[in-house]
Amino acid sequence: MVYLNPTYMPKVVFTVAMGILTVVNFREFLNYSPGNNVVITLMIFTAKITSLAWSIHDGFARDTTRHSDLQSKKAVRRIPSVLEYISYLFHFQGLAIGPFCFYKDYIDFIEGKHVVPYKIIKDGKEVVIHKEPPVTSTVLRKSSLAIMVAAIHVLMKSRIPLEGNIDGPVLTASFVNRVFYAWSCISLVFIPLYAFVWILGDVACNASGFGFNGYDSNGEPKWDLVSNIHLKPLWLSSNIKVSIDNWHMSVNHWLRYVSYERLPYQKFSLTMLLSMIWHGFLPGYIWFYVGCLTLAIAQKRGRRVIRPYFTTSEQRKLFYDIVTWVGHWLVLSHFQVMFQLRHNARIVMFGRANYFWGQVTAVILIILLYRMKPPKKIESYNADEDQSRSLSSNSDPKAKSPDKQD
Repeated sequence: MVYLNPTYMPKVVFTVAMGILTVVNFREFLNYSPGNNVVITLMIFTAKITSLAWSIHDGFARDTTRHSDLQSKKAVRRIPSVLEYISYLFHFQGLAIGPFCFYKDYIDFIEGKHVVPYKIIKDGKEVVIHKEPPVTSTVLRKSSLAIMVAAIHVLMKSRIPLEGNIDGPVLTASFVNRVFYAWSCISLVFIPLYAFVWILGDVACNASGFGFNGYDSNGEPKWDLVSNIHLKPLWLSSNIKVSIDNWHMSVNHWLRYVSYERLPYQKFSLTMLLSMIWHGFLPGYIWFYVGCLTLAIAQKRGRRVIRPYFTTSEQRKLFYDIVTWVGHWLVLSHFQVMFQLRHNARIVMFGRANYFWGQVTAVILIILLYRMKPPKKIESYNADEDQSRSLSSNSDPKAKSPDKQD
Protein backbone atom coordinates (compact mmCIF):
# COMPACT_ATOMS: atom_id res chain seq x y z
CA MET A 1 0.00 0.00 0.00
CA VAL A 2 2.81 2.42 0.87
CA TYR A 3 5.20 1.87 -2.04
CA LEU A 4 3.02 0.85 -4.99
CA ASN A 5 1.30 3.31 -7.29
CA PRO A 6 -2.29 3.83 -6.00
CA THR A 7 -3.54 3.36 -9.57
CA TYR A 8 -2.86 -0.38 -9.58
CA MET A 9 -1.96 -0.99 -5.92
CA PRO A 10 -5.45 -2.24 -4.80
CA LYS A 11 -5.46 -4.95 -7.46
CA VAL A 12 -2.10 -6.27 -6.20
CA VAL A 13 -3.19 -6.07 -2.56
CA PHE A 14 -6.51 -7.75 -3.38
CA THR A 15 -4.73 -10.59 -5.23
CA VAL A 16 -2.24 -11.20 -2.40
CA ALA A 17 -4.78 -10.95 0.45
CA MET A 18 -7.39 -13.10 -1.26
CA GLY A 19 -4.64 -15.52 -2.32
CA ILE A 20 -3.58 -16.05 1.30
CA LEU A 21 -7.19 -16.51 2.42
CA THR A 22 -7.82 -18.93 -0.47
CA VAL A 23 -4.88 -21.10 0.61
CA VAL A 24 -6.15 -21.14 4.21
CA ASN A 25 -9.69 -21.93 3.08
CA PHE A 26 -8.43 -24.76 0.87
CA ARG A 27 -6.51 -26.20 3.84
CA GLU A 28 -9.71 -25.94 5.85
CA PHE A 29 -11.49 -27.87 3.09
CA LEU A 30 -8.85 -30.63 3.14
CA ASN A 31 -8.94 -30.91 6.94
CA TYR A 32 -12.70 -30.26 7.14
CA SER A 33 -12.54 -27.90 10.08
CA PRO A 34 -15.33 -25.31 9.55
CA GLY A 35 -15.90 -22.62 12.10
CA ASN A 36 -12.20 -22.15 12.98
CA ASN A 37 -11.99 -18.81 14.81
CA VAL A 38 -8.58 -18.05 13.28
CA VAL A 39 -10.05 -18.45 9.79
CA ILE A 40 -13.02 -16.21 10.68
CA THR A 41 -10.64 -13.50 11.96
CA LEU A 42 -8.55 -13.83 8.79
CA MET A 43 -11.69 -13.38 6.69
CA ILE A 44 -12.39 -10.06 8.46
CA PHE A 45 -8.72 -9.05 8.03
CA THR A 46 -8.94 -9.73 4.30
CA ALA A 47 -12.03 -7.56 3.98
CA LYS A 48 -10.37 -4.74 5.95
CA ILE A 49 -7.09 -4.84 4.03
CA THR A 50 -8.67 -4.95 0.57
CA SER A 51 -11.19 -2.22 1.39
CA LEU A 52 -8.42 0.04 2.73
CA ALA A 53 -6.41 -0.49 -0.46
CA TRP A 54 -9.37 0.63 -2.58
CA SER A 55 -10.08 3.53 -0.21
CA ILE A 56 -6.53 4.81 -0.72
CA HIS A 57 -6.97 4.35 -4.47
CA ASP A 58 -10.17 6.41 -4.39
CA GLY A 59 -8.60 9.07 -2.18
CA PHE A 60 -5.61 9.61 -4.47
CA ALA A 61 -7.55 9.36 -7.73
CA ARG A 62 -7.40 12.41 -9.95
CA ASP A 63 -10.77 11.82 -11.60
CA THR A 64 -13.50 11.48 -8.97
CA THR A 65 -16.45 12.09 -11.30
CA ARG A 66 -17.01 8.36 -11.74
CA HIS A 67 -16.98 7.61 -8.03
CA SER A 68 -20.18 6.34 -6.46
CA ASP A 69 -21.49 7.87 -3.25
CA LEU A 70 -20.02 4.95 -1.27
CA GLN A 71 -16.60 5.34 -2.90
CA SER A 72 -16.57 9.08 -2.20
CA LYS A 73 -17.58 8.62 1.44
CA LYS A 74 -14.98 5.92 2.18
CA ALA A 75 -12.05 7.50 0.31
CA VAL A 76 -8.82 7.86 2.32
CA ARG A 77 -6.57 10.76 1.33
CA ARG A 78 -3.65 9.99 3.64
CA ILE A 79 -1.58 6.82 3.93
CA PRO A 80 -2.16 5.41 7.45
CA SER A 81 0.77 5.08 9.82
CA VAL A 82 1.83 1.61 10.97
CA LEU A 83 0.12 2.19 14.32
CA GLU A 84 -3.15 3.27 12.65
CA TYR A 85 -3.02 0.30 10.29
CA ILE A 86 -2.43 -2.25 13.08
CA SER A 87 -5.05 -0.56 15.25
CA TYR A 88 -7.60 -0.83 12.44
CA LEU A 89 -6.96 -4.55 12.05
CA PHE A 90 -6.74 -5.50 15.73
CA HIS A 91 -9.12 -3.12 17.52
CA PHE A 92 -10.77 -5.12 20.28
CA GLN A 93 -14.42 -4.45 19.38
CA GLY A 94 -14.26 -6.45 16.16
CA LEU A 95 -11.22 -8.69 16.48
CA ALA A 96 -12.79 -12.13 16.92
CA ILE A 97 -16.03 -12.09 14.92
CA GLY A 98 -16.19 -8.64 13.36
CA PRO A 99 -18.14 -6.66 12.45
CA PHE A 100 -16.22 -5.43 9.44
CA CYS A 101 -15.85 -1.67 9.22
CA PHE A 102 -14.25 0.71 6.74
CA TYR A 103 -11.00 2.40 7.70
CA LYS A 104 -12.53 5.85 7.13
CA ASP A 105 -15.29 5.13 9.66
CA TYR A 106 -12.85 3.68 12.18
CA ILE A 107 -10.30 6.50 12.02
CA ASP A 108 -13.08 9.12 12.20
CA PHE A 109 -14.24 7.43 15.41
CA ILE A 110 -10.71 7.40 16.84
CA GLU A 111 -10.20 11.09 16.00
CA GLY A 112 -13.69 12.12 17.15
CA LYS A 113 -14.82 13.17 13.67
CA HIS A 114 -17.78 10.79 13.70
CA VAL A 115 -19.90 13.15 15.83
CA VAL A 116 -22.55 14.85 13.72
CA PRO A 117 -23.67 18.27 15.07
CA TYR A 118 -27.39 18.49 15.78
CA LYS A 119 -29.71 21.30 16.80
CA ILE A 120 -32.05 21.61 19.78
CA ILE A 121 -34.33 24.38 21.01
CA LYS A 122 -33.32 25.64 24.47
CA ASP A 123 -35.07 28.58 26.13
CA GLY A 124 -36.58 29.49 22.78
CA LYS A 125 -33.20 29.59 21.07
CA GLU A 126 -31.62 27.19 18.59
CA VAL A 127 -28.50 25.54 20.05
CA VAL A 128 -26.03 23.41 18.07
CA ILE A 129 -24.75 20.39 20.03
CA HIS A 130 -21.34 18.91 19.16
CA LYS A 131 -21.63 15.89 21.36
CA GLU A 132 -22.03 12.16 20.92
CA PRO A 133 -25.62 11.17 21.78
CA PRO A 134 -26.15 8.81 24.75
CA VAL A 135 -25.93 5.14 23.82
CA THR A 136 -27.11 3.40 26.99
CA SER A 137 -30.66 2.77 25.76
CA THR A 138 -29.35 1.45 22.43
CA VAL A 139 -26.95 -0.95 24.15
CA LEU A 140 -29.69 -2.21 26.48
CA ARG A 141 -32.15 -2.67 23.61
CA LYS A 142 -29.66 -4.56 21.43
CA SER A 143 -28.42 -6.62 24.38
CA SER A 144 -32.01 -7.61 25.19
CA LEU A 145 -32.53 -8.62 21.57
CA ALA A 146 -29.30 -10.66 21.64
CA ILE A 147 -30.45 -12.49 24.78
CA MET A 148 -33.87 -13.15 23.22
CA VAL A 149 -32.49 -14.69 20.01
CA ALA A 150 -29.94 -16.68 22.03
CA ALA A 151 -32.79 -18.09 24.13
CA ILE A 152 -34.70 -19.04 20.97
CA HIS A 153 -31.61 -20.82 19.62
CA VAL A 154 -30.96 -22.71 22.88
CA LEU A 155 -34.61 -23.75 23.25
CA MET A 156 -35.07 -24.88 19.65
CA LYS A 157 -31.66 -26.42 18.89
CA SER A 158 -32.47 -29.71 20.63
CA ARG A 159 -36.04 -29.76 19.29
CA ILE A 160 -35.16 -29.05 15.65
CA PRO A 161 -31.57 -30.29 15.21
CA LEU A 162 -29.84 -29.89 11.85
CA GLU A 163 -29.17 -33.63 11.67
CA GLY A 164 -32.93 -34.19 11.72
CA ASN A 165 -32.95 -33.21 8.04
CA ILE A 166 -30.95 -36.33 7.14
CA ASP A 167 -31.81 -38.73 9.94
CA GLY A 168 -34.66 -39.90 12.11
CA PRO A 169 -38.41 -39.71 11.66
CA VAL A 170 -38.26 -36.59 9.45
CA LEU A 171 -37.02 -38.63 6.50
CA THR A 172 -40.01 -40.94 6.73
CA ALA A 173 -42.48 -38.07 7.07
CA SER A 174 -44.39 -36.54 4.19
CA PHE A 175 -42.65 -34.21 1.73
CA VAL A 176 -44.54 -31.21 3.12
CA ASN A 177 -43.36 -32.01 6.65
CA ARG A 178 -39.75 -32.33 5.48
CA VAL A 179 -39.91 -28.95 3.74
CA PHE A 180 -41.48 -27.33 6.81
CA TYR A 181 -38.84 -28.93 9.07
CA ALA A 182 -36.03 -27.42 6.97
CA TRP A 183 -37.66 -23.98 7.15
CA SER A 184 -38.16 -24.28 10.93
CA CYS A 185 -34.56 -25.41 11.43
CA ILE A 186 -33.18 -22.38 9.62
CA SER A 187 -35.64 -19.79 10.97
CA LEU A 188 -35.63 -20.87 14.63
CA VAL A 189 -32.13 -22.31 15.08
CA PHE A 190 -29.56 -20.88 12.71
CA ILE A 191 -30.82 -17.36 12.04
CA PRO A 192 -31.04 -16.72 15.82
CA LEU A 193 -27.52 -18.15 16.24
CA TYR A 194 -25.97 -15.81 13.67
CA ALA A 195 -28.12 -12.93 14.91
CA PHE A 196 -26.85 -13.41 18.48
CA VAL A 197 -23.20 -13.32 17.44
CA TRP A 198 -23.59 -10.32 15.13
CA ILE A 199 -25.77 -8.30 17.51
CA LEU A 200 -23.25 -8.96 20.29
CA GLY A 201 -20.46 -7.61 18.09
CA ASP A 202 -22.60 -4.57 17.29
CA VAL A 203 -23.23 -4.01 21.02
CA ALA A 204 -19.49 -4.15 21.77
CA CYS A 205 -18.87 -1.42 19.19
CA ASN A 206 -21.77 0.76 20.32
CA ALA A 207 -20.85 0.47 24.00
CA SER A 208 -17.40 1.88 23.18
CA GLY A 209 -18.98 4.72 21.17
CA PHE A 210 -18.31 3.22 17.73
CA GLY A 211 -21.23 2.85 15.33
CA PHE A 212 -22.93 6.25 15.47
CA ASN A 213 -24.34 6.99 12.03
CA GLY A 214 -25.98 10.41 12.28
CA TYR A 215 -29.68 11.08 12.76
CA ASP A 216 -32.82 9.86 11.03
CA SER A 217 -35.58 12.05 9.61
CA ASN A 218 -37.14 12.34 13.08
CA GLY A 219 -33.93 13.56 14.67
CA GLU A 220 -33.30 10.28 16.49
CA PRO A 221 -29.66 9.07 16.68
CA LYS A 222 -28.79 6.05 14.52
CA TRP A 223 -26.37 3.46 15.88
CA ASP A 224 -26.30 1.18 12.85
CA LEU A 225 -23.00 2.02 11.15
CA VAL A 226 -21.57 -1.45 11.82
CA SER A 227 -24.82 -3.40 12.26
CA ASN A 228 -24.78 -6.83 10.63
CA ILE A 229 -28.43 -7.85 10.66
CA HIS A 230 -31.93 -6.34 10.66
CA LEU A 231 -34.21 -9.14 11.79
CA LYS A 232 -37.64 -7.74 10.89
CA PRO A 233 -36.84 -6.79 7.25
CA LEU A 234 -34.95 -10.07 6.90
CA TRP A 235 -37.85 -12.25 8.04
CA LEU A 236 -40.30 -10.24 5.91
CA SER A 237 -38.13 -10.37 2.77
CA SER A 238 -39.63 -12.02 -0.29
CA ASN A 239 -36.61 -12.03 -2.60
CA ILE A 240 -32.86 -12.57 -2.53
CA LYS A 241 -31.99 -8.88 -2.81
CA VAL A 242 -33.89 -7.84 0.31
CA SER A 243 -32.55 -10.85 2.23
CA ILE A 244 -28.97 -9.96 1.27
CA ASP A 245 -29.50 -6.30 2.17
CA ASN A 246 -30.39 -7.30 5.75
CA TRP A 247 -28.02 -10.24 6.33
CA HIS A 248 -24.30 -9.90 7.15
CA MET A 249 -24.71 -6.28 6.16
CA SER A 250 -21.21 -5.01 6.91
CA VAL A 251 -19.61 -7.66 4.68
CA ASN A 252 -22.17 -6.90 1.99
CA HIS A 253 -20.97 -3.29 2.10
CA TRP A 254 -17.43 -4.59 1.54
CA LEU A 255 -18.54 -6.76 -1.39
CA ARG A 256 -20.34 -3.83 -2.97
CA TYR A 257 -17.34 -1.55 -2.43
CA VAL A 258 -14.51 -3.76 -3.71
CA SER A 259 -16.41 -5.79 -6.31
CA TYR A 260 -19.95 -4.91 -7.38
CA GLU A 261 -19.38 -1.20 -8.03
CA ARG A 262 -16.08 -1.80 -9.87
CA LEU A 263 -16.96 -4.66 -12.20
CA PRO A 264 -17.86 -3.72 -15.78
CA TYR A 265 -20.20 -6.69 -16.35
CA GLN A 266 -21.84 -9.66 -14.59
CA LYS A 267 -21.69 -7.66 -11.37
CA PHE A 268 -24.04 -9.82 -9.30
CA SER A 269 -22.72 -13.21 -10.46
CA LEU A 270 -19.04 -12.33 -9.98
CA THR A 271 -19.71 -10.71 -6.61
CA MET A 272 -21.50 -13.87 -5.49
CA LEU A 273 -18.45 -15.84 -6.66
CA LEU A 274 -16.16 -13.60 -4.59
CA SER A 275 -18.41 -14.09 -1.54
CA MET A 276 -18.26 -17.87 -2.01
CA ILE A 277 -14.44 -17.87 -2.27
CA TRP A 278 -14.24 -15.61 0.77
CA HIS A 279 -16.34 -18.07 2.81
CA GLY A 280 -14.35 -21.12 1.66
CA PHE A 281 -14.52 -24.24 -0.48
CA LEU A 282 -16.64 -26.54 1.62
CA PRO A 283 -19.25 -28.19 -0.64
CA GLY A 284 -22.14 -26.72 1.34
CA TYR A 285 -21.02 -23.20 0.47
CA ILE A 286 -20.89 -24.01 -3.24
CA TRP A 287 -24.33 -25.66 -3.21
CA PHE A 288 -25.74 -22.65 -1.39
CA TYR A 289 -24.31 -19.95 -3.64
CA VAL A 290 -25.16 -21.72 -6.89
CA GLY A 291 -28.69 -22.25 -5.61
CA CYS A 292 -29.05 -18.61 -4.55
CA LEU A 293 -27.77 -17.42 -7.92
CA THR A 294 -30.38 -19.45 -9.81
CA LEU A 295 -33.09 -18.29 -7.40
CA ALA A 296 -32.06 -14.65 -7.87
CA ILE A 297 -32.23 -14.99 -11.67
CA ALA A 298 -35.70 -16.54 -11.44
CA GLN A 299 -36.96 -13.88 -9.02
CA LYS A 300 -35.62 -11.01 -11.11
CA ARG A 301 -37.32 -12.36 -14.24
CA GLY A 302 -40.53 -13.12 -12.34
CA ARG A 303 -40.68 -9.58 -11.04
CA ARG A 304 -40.51 -8.33 -14.60
CA VAL A 305 -42.99 -10.65 -16.32
CA ILE A 306 -45.36 -11.74 -13.51
CA ARG A 307 -45.55 -8.97 -10.93
CA PRO A 308 -47.15 -6.32 -13.22
CA TYR A 309 -50.33 -8.44 -13.36
CA PHE A 310 -50.64 -8.19 -9.57
CA THR A 311 -50.19 -4.43 -9.21
CA THR A 312 -53.68 -3.51 -10.39
CA SER A 313 -55.29 -3.75 -6.94
CA GLU A 314 -54.34 -3.84 -3.28
CA GLN A 315 -55.73 -7.37 -2.86
CA ARG A 316 -53.68 -8.70 -5.78
CA LYS A 317 -50.52 -7.06 -4.50
CA LEU A 318 -51.08 -8.59 -1.07
CA PHE A 319 -51.67 -12.02 -2.60
CA TYR A 320 -48.48 -11.71 -4.68
CA ASP A 321 -46.45 -10.62 -1.66
CA ILE A 322 -47.68 -13.53 0.47
CA VAL A 323 -47.05 -16.15 -2.22
CA THR A 324 -43.56 -14.85 -3.03
CA TRP A 325 -42.68 -14.58 0.67
CA VAL A 326 -43.66 -18.19 1.36
CA GLY A 327 -41.99 -19.49 -1.79
CA HIS A 328 -38.82 -17.49 -1.24
CA TRP A 329 -38.28 -18.69 2.32
CA LEU A 330 -39.08 -22.33 1.62
CA VAL A 331 -36.60 -22.46 -1.27
CA LEU A 332 -33.98 -20.38 0.54
CA SER A 333 -34.22 -22.61 3.62
CA HIS A 334 -33.59 -25.63 1.38
CA PHE A 335 -30.34 -24.00 0.22
CA GLN A 336 -29.39 -22.85 3.71
CA VAL A 337 -29.68 -26.36 5.12
CA MET A 338 -27.12 -27.41 2.50
CA PHE A 339 -24.89 -24.54 3.62
CA GLN A 340 -25.04 -25.76 7.22
CA LEU A 341 -24.58 -29.46 6.39
CA ARG A 342 -21.33 -28.55 4.58
CA HIS A 343 -20.26 -32.16 3.84
CA ASN A 344 -21.13 -33.32 0.31
CA ALA A 345 -22.32 -36.78 1.37
CA ARG A 346 -24.76 -35.26 3.87
CA ILE A 347 -25.92 -32.68 1.34
CA VAL A 348 -26.63 -35.31 -1.30
CA MET A 349 -28.53 -37.38 1.27
CA PHE A 350 -30.65 -34.35 2.16
CA GLY A 351 -31.14 -33.42 -1.49
CA ARG A 352 -32.24 -36.90 -2.54
CA ALA A 353 -34.66 -37.15 0.37
CA ASN A 354 -36.23 -33.88 -0.80
CA TYR A 355 -35.84 -34.51 -4.56
CA PHE A 356 -33.52 -31.46 -4.82
CA TRP A 357 -36.77 -29.57 -5.10
CA GLY A 358 -35.20 -26.16 -4.46
CA GLN A 359 -32.77 -26.46 -7.37
CA VAL A 360 -35.40 -28.03 -9.62
CA THR A 361 -37.94 -25.31 -8.85
CA ALA A 362 -35.47 -22.50 -9.54
CA VAL A 363 -34.34 -24.00 -12.86
CA ILE A 364 -37.90 -24.70 -14.04
CA LEU A 365 -38.93 -21.15 -13.15
CA ILE A 366 -36.02 -19.72 -15.13
CA ILE A 367 -36.95 -21.79 -18.19
CA LEU A 368 -40.65 -20.91 -18.02
CA LEU A 369 -40.22 -17.23 -17.14
CA TYR A 370 -37.72 -16.58 -19.92
CA ARG A 371 -40.20 -18.01 -22.39
CA MET A 372 -42.70 -15.37 -21.29
CA LYS A 373 -42.68 -11.83 -22.58
CA PRO A 374 -43.07 -8.86 -20.26
CA PRO A 375 -46.64 -7.53 -20.36
CA LYS A 376 -47.54 -4.29 -22.03
CA LYS A 377 -48.04 -1.31 -19.79
CA ILE A 378 -50.53 -2.11 -17.03
CA GLU A 379 -51.97 0.62 -14.86
CA SER A 380 -50.78 0.00 -11.32
CA TYR A 381 -52.98 0.33 -8.29
CA ASN A 382 -52.26 3.48 -6.32
CA ALA A 383 -54.08 3.87 -3.00
CA ASP A 384 -53.23 7.58 -2.73
CA GLU A 385 -54.54 8.23 -6.24
CA ASP A 386 -57.78 6.37 -5.51
CA GLN A 387 -58.24 8.39 -2.34
CA SER A 388 -57.65 11.70 -4.14
CA ARG A 389 -60.14 10.70 -6.84
CA SER A 390 -62.70 9.84 -4.19
CA LEU A 391 -62.21 13.17 -2.46
CA SER A 392 -62.47 15.10 -5.73
CA SER A 393 -65.65 13.20 -6.63
CA ASN A 394 -67.19 14.04 -3.25
CA SER A 395 -66.28 17.69 -3.52
CA ASP A 396 -67.38 18.09 -7.18
CA PRO A 397 -70.78 16.58 -8.04
CA LYS A 398 -70.01 16.96 -11.76
CA ALA A 399 -66.81 14.94 -11.54
CA LYS A 400 -66.70 11.65 -13.43
CA SER A 401 -66.63 8.42 -11.55
CA PRO A 402 -63.17 6.74 -11.57
CA ASP A 403 -64.32 3.90 -13.84
CA LYS A 404 -65.49 6.35 -16.51
CA GLN A 405 -62.37 8.50 -16.58
CA ASP A 406 -59.90 8.21 -19.44
